[in-house]
This record gives sequence, structure tokens and C-alpha cells, in this order.
Amino acid sequence: MKKYSSNEEFFDAIRVLINHLEQCGHAEAARDIRSGFACMNGLTDGWALFLESIDNVLAVYGHSLPSEHSSELKTIRKIVKKAVYRRSA
Repeated sequence: MKKYSSNEEFFDAIRVLINHLEQCGHAEAARDIRSGFACMNGLTDGWALFLESIDNVLAVYGHSLPSEHSSELKTIRKIVKKAVYRRSA
């Protein structure tokens, strides 16, 4: 899994993906990801809502997204899922 040096670097990667999706004609997918990303509030609930939006985008638009964008979104999903389901030691 790709590693990010900070949350801000991770969030920047999400913003870049959203912009790329818009530029290549996938405005609906970009809108849905942006909407979920806006739910990020630092709490698990926000991460879970973002995960839900990613899952919906992959289900609805995944087959039509360019492979590099789909791959990036799946990588982001893994990181978000880990944040939602992490367990305290």
C-alpha cells in the first residue's frame, strides 16, 4: 500500500484525483468523491462516510474510470478502510 508522510499529503492526493477525474470527463464520480471527502471531520464517522462514497463511486463508475484513476481510488479506499476499522491495542 502506498505510504503518505502526512494526512495533508494524503488529502492532497485525493484532491488531485478529484481534479483528474473532472478533467477527463468523470464529473459525477468526482462530485461524489468530493461530497464524501467533505464529510471528513477527523472522527471515525467522517472517515466511514468517505469510505461509503468511495464504495459507491467504484460500484457505479468503476468500470468506466481510466485504470490509473481506478487504481488510485482503490489505494485511497484501502487507507480509508484501515482508518475506519483500526483497532486500539
